[in-house]
Amino acid sequence: MANPFVVATSTTVQPTRSALDAIRHKSQVVDGQHRAIIDPEKWDEVQRILEASSAKGRGTHRKTARLLLAGKLFDETGEKLIPSQSWKMGKRLRYYISHRLVKDRSAIHPDAWRLPAEQLERTINDLIKQRLSQTGMATKLLPDVSAVQVEAINEKLRSSPCRRDCLNSLERADIRRGAVNLQMDRTQISNLLRVEVQQLDPDQMLFEAPFQLRRRGVELKLHFGETPQEADAILVRNIAKAQRWLAMVIDGTSCADIAKAENTPKRRVHDVVGLAILAPDLLDAVAQGRQPTGLTLDYLIKSGMPADWAEQRQTYSEL
Repeated sequence: MANPFVVATSTTVQPTRSALDAIRHKSQVVDGQHRAIIDPEKWDEVQRILEASSAKGRGTHRKTARLLLAGKLFDETGEKLIPSQSWKMGKRLRYYISHRLVKDRSAIHPDAWRLPAEQLERTINDLIKQRLSQTGMATKLLPDVSAVQVEAINEKLRSSPCRRDCLNSLERADIRRGAVNLQMDRTQISNLLRVEVQQLDPDQMLFEAPFQLRRRGVELKLHFGETPQEADAILVRNIAKAQRWLAMVIDGTSCADIAKAENTPKRRVHDVVGLAILAPDLLDAVAQGRQPTGLTLDYLIKSGMPADWAEQRQTYSEL
């Protein structure tokens, strides 16, 4: 790359050839008549550093991470979940989302899915590994397998294939509230075990696992299998704070005084104190981690909580 920084000089001393600026004419580069502001060797070194540290060279494309479950995920309506991505602070976040979120952007779809791709791939991969490594799975998959073959088949099932291999053995996953149904690909399983497809029991290709989608503050967590209940600590803490603040208001303390004493904005006091009127059964559910998926602190504050307990139950049961 030619050095564009040149400076005129009135001296009659001719600069050395290496210190002259370069001038491009069509396909030729020749020495100019002026001394370069930046030494050519230094200029070339900087260009090499910039080229080496460039995140993306000309004529190249960033490698796109393959979504390993693309085309295999379906929701309870039978609609396919499609790959999607967003960027946050320079980091790419991958998701599987319900197709209706893209097909009809103007409508509200409270039942639509938006699942973090890496969590979903990792957990479904683990479910498949657990399934294949279960005791006695060889005889379940191959009812007519001989005693001599059982140990060899079990060893293949106990092996830990990489994520791609495990998910390649999945034909279809149907997700609904509370469970996921996984349909294994008989051809892939037969290739893994090196047996004929006809030898595999088709009934063993389908299995179900409990599935929960839980929020902890702004963080979304996917839980497959039997997972112990876990309370949303942020929501629990703010409900306790709301009950304390409401008691202070009843005793005659103003929201402004509470805000000053708690060193928090007055608006925050108004937003949080309403949590104190949550229905008792919903309070118990929150304490035990059994509240509806969408019942988060952020949702309760932004949506405005109904004062009527029956209305609360009806509204939040649909989350």
